[in-house]
Amino acid sequence: MTRPGGATIIGRAEPQGRLGQVALASAMGRRSAVLVSGEAGMGKTSLIRAVFDTASECSTLVGWGTCWQGEGAPGFWPWMQALDDLTRAIGRDAAIAAGGYDRDRLAALIRELGPAAETTDDPDRRRFLLLDAAVRWLENLTADQHVAIVLDDLQWADSSTLDLLDHVVAAPVEARLLIIGAYRHDELDPERRTRLATLGSHTEHIHLEGLALEDVEELVATICGPALAHTLARDLHSRTGGHPLFVRELARLSGAGVRGPLPTAVTGAVTRRLETLPADSRRILDAASVLGNRLLPDVLGIVVDDTVAAVVNGLDAAKEAGVIRTGPEEELWFTHDLFRETLYSQLSLTERARLHGRVGDALEARNRRGARVSPGDLARHFAHAVTATDPGKAIHWAREAARDERRRAAFRESAAHLRRARLAAADVGWMIDPDLLVRMLIEEADAEARSGEPGVARDLLAEAATAAACPQQEADVALAVQRLGAKFAAPRDEIIAQLESALDSITGNDVARQARVTAALARELQHSVSQDRRRAGPLSEEALTLARHSDDDETLASCLLARHDALWRPGTGTVRSVLGQEIAAVGNRLGDTDRLAEGLLLEANGLLEAGSPGFRPVLDRWFGLLCARNEPRDRYLVQTRRAALALLEGDGDGAETLMYDAAALGEKIHEPDTGNVLMSQRVALARVRNEPDELAALAADAVRWWTGAPVLAHAVAAGARAAAGDLDAAAREVAMLSEAGGWRNEDSYLRSVLVADLAVAVTVLHDAKLCALLLDDIALLTDSCGVNGAVVAFAGPFAHAAGILAAELGDRDLAGTMLGRSIDISRRLGAVVWVRQGESAQRALASSQATAARAGLEPGPVTASMSRAGKIWTVSFGTERASLPHVKGLADIAVLVRHQDQDLSALQLIGSPPPAAGKPEDLIDIEALKAYRRRLDELDAEIDQATSDTDLASIDRLIEERDQLLTEVRRTTGLGGRIRTVANDPAERARKAVSARIRDAIHRLYSITPRLAAHLDRSIKTGLRCSYVPTGADAYIRWRVDV
Repeated sequence: MTRPGGATIIGRAEPQGRLGQVALASAMGRRSAVLVSGEAGMGKTSLIRAVFDTASECSTLVGWGTCWQGEGAPGFWPWMQALDDLTRAIGRDAAIAAGGYDRDRLAALIRELGPAAETTDDPDRRRFLLLDAAVRWLENLTADQHVAIVLDDLQWADSSTLDLLDHVVAAPVEARLLIIGAYRHDELDPERRTRLATLGSHTEHIHLEGLALEDVEELVATICGPALAHTLARDLHSRTGGHPLFVRELARLSGAGVRGPLPTAVTGAVTRRLETLPADSRRILDAASVLGNRLLPDVLGIVVDDTVAAVVNGLDAAKEAGVIRTGPEEELWFTHDLFRETLYSQLSLTERARLHGRVGDALEARNRRGARVSPGDLARHFAHAVTATDPGKAIHWAREAARDERRRAAFRESAAHLRRARLAAADVGWMIDPDLLVRMLIEEADAEARSGEPGVARDLLAEAATAAACPQQEADVALAVQRLGAKFAAPRDEIIAQLESALDSITGNDVARQARVTAALARELQHSVSQDRRRAGPLSEEALTLARHSDDDETLASCLLARHDALWRPGTGTVRSVLGQEIAAVGNRLGDTDRLAEGLLLEANGLLEAGSPGFRPVLDRWFGLLCARNEPRDRYLVQTRRAALALLEGDGDGAETLMYDAAALGEKIHEPDTGNVLMSQRVALARVRNEPDELAALAADAVRWWTGAPVLAHAVAAGARAAAGDLDAAAREVAMLSEAGGWRNEDSYLRSVLVADLAVAVTVLHDAKLCALLLDDIALLTDSCGVNGAVVAFAGPFAHAAGILAAELGDRDLAGTMLGRSIDISRRLGAVVWVRQGESAQRALASSQATAARAGLEPGPVTASMSRAGKIWTVSFGTERASLPHVKGLADIAVLVRHQDQDLSALQLIGSPPPAAGKPEDLIDIEALKAYRRRLDELDAEIDQATSDTDLASIDRLIEERDQLLTEVRRTTGLGGRIRTVANDPAERARKAVSARIRDAIHRLYSITPRLAAHLDRSIKTGLRCSYVPTGADAYIRWRVDV
């Protein structure tokens, strides 16, 4: 390594000294990066080589990579060369050891490690992990030695190369690592100029200018001797600006009187040097200019129809002329790219195409012999040879190259291969088979989207849709549009329309595709507006039925997942656990570890929701699977779920450590859901600790974080504020929750989190109306539990929420039953924190019962009463008691309560005699009929959903309501559904009058007995026929009515 004062290049003492100092600093343990810029031939490469060629006390491991001019080089190409250099230097075993668990991933960059493994990981995550693995590998190498990476000709760098350079330079690591990049500053396009400029804060910059006059004279003296150098130096310096390469070339031809403007004179000088070579050498060099900077004798032999020995001998003259040089392992290289560029520029277009085709054929032969050949090289050569060879070869190798780039997550380069082949075929009028063209457009669109160009991707898919000539192609395009839309937020209605059109076309033509399109449509509808969401369940079931007949496990896995997600809401844990088990089985058959793991986690989650302790062995199997693979994302997932178990078991301190360690790892690997997972687990942690300050901080953070889910945010904040004792703030959060749409609009798994936190808030706030509504809402869920996400955070048994709500409403028997059930479920699950909370609620209930006994109140179901004395009514509900003046609505309510579960005509309530058959009581106005019909449509959808969920109780209730409505509609319409006139109908007048006065009475009760008012509000139905039908916990109320 060069030290200050060591051997230097003529005229480069200062930059060589600076570069040497940086190299020494990096050898001492300070990771360093340098960019060297200058025009072509200014001596950048020579300067860098001089630093490493000079002897030193330190031994530096150097990896060197050179970017390729033009299209076709693989993504990360100079990095691949440099890392292969390092691997050969240290040996394959040491390289594998340095890679550790990243070995398979690193094989995409380091070819010496073997073929890159196929993976089903998310491509975007895979790209980041590949960059991160490369940094770790280099860091591990520097533990034993100084390592340097040189990336030359960065003006031609591909996007992936610059991505990795940026990642390595910006990584916060201390290592004995030196990164040197060299580029021609005057040949940078705007994108590369911007990319290199962003590295400025992390790198030192050395810029090379022309040599001074005295340096030119010294350089010319090495070629022409001191006497002639003194004569020529001033003229050469004036003509070349001190450009070292130009000075050398013109000095060599000084006797020939070469004049003229630069660079023409220099090009002429290079040409004259080439013209001195024998014809055989020139013929080989012409072929080599097409092949690339490195000359491969076996390939060149095939191209020029000669033996390898003849090619090597034929290049001796080029070596003597300084046109080519020998590398460290006797490989042959052009001395400077200007020689290759000059040779290539002098070939005719026809000759270039012919030679590209010949080189492509030779590389194919080399590949068949087992030598390593990049698919990108083959794709490039055959794309340039479409006028001389079969264009089908260009298409074939373009797709192979694109797949190769995807394995390295080099998406921009992947798209470029496909685009170049398509355009090359179009240029020669060669028609690509329509089916193949559609597939290429879909692949190119996916690569463009992943490289950050979703607009370009959409245009390509629109072109694919136009080119699609059969239902199968239309289906494939629609599925690609759906994948793109899901990732890049395309308008959902457009995606749904395209999927529906594709489904119409594919139905009956291809079972597997029909299943996939149906599943995709179900997923889109599931995330659409609520009226569309009802269609998701039946469609997901239909997709699954089709998939089971498709004999295609990939399709089956996709449809199982769609069905699972369509059902993912509270109370469906058992059904979904079976689906998760089947997803895991399919993943096992496919040998797909990710699918197997996904199925196991979903199965465990379903069992946990169902209150089954069987979730633990399934989750243990999931832990074992991911721990064995031990990839960074696996470690993140394992840590977050171990944190969830610690929270379940009440280990707050252990959970906190796991949570925040996992979050740090998640941020490092760019796991997209890291923030949401941490917030969800903080909710559970605050419940474990129940510390006011922590609860207050959680409430504020929840509202700030979950801006896209305001109902969830305000419910969590309400529960936290209430638990912390800040009742005014809790009341505000409950009010904002209502403004955001209320919890009933949320029908995903988040509803279980909403209910748990909202139950805490409304019981502390003594909001009887919301308590009763919540209790009614979860009446059928009390055998199951709430879980946030897939085993992210346990939200507790629904029976616990039901217990504290019933206790607040005064139904101590129901409260005791529910709390006992919650404790039993929690013990089975090992949910220590929920056992404690259940026992605490039981103690509070027992205390309230003791207080009631001392006050002479009998424990048991809520008792209610209504009595009238003259113009005064006295009402009670549990502990509520009040008196109020007579209004007609109170008398109506009393009649309905005395006739519980019976339909009474509004005419009966108003005091008119019942109508004769066929009289106007059976008439209905237009708006009422519309309302009935709207409800009938809703009931049909709800019955379909309940049927798909095997929810027998709901099915019976919904069918009974539908039959009652149909009876009412038939009775009040004429033949063919014609509406009878309502004119001056007494029944209709009675309906309006009774409805109004009952509502007025309930409104009055809200101000004095809010729990009674809330109960009557949800239990009384008005219309032509009115009824009092309490459900859920309300059905146990004991009434006494004295009128």
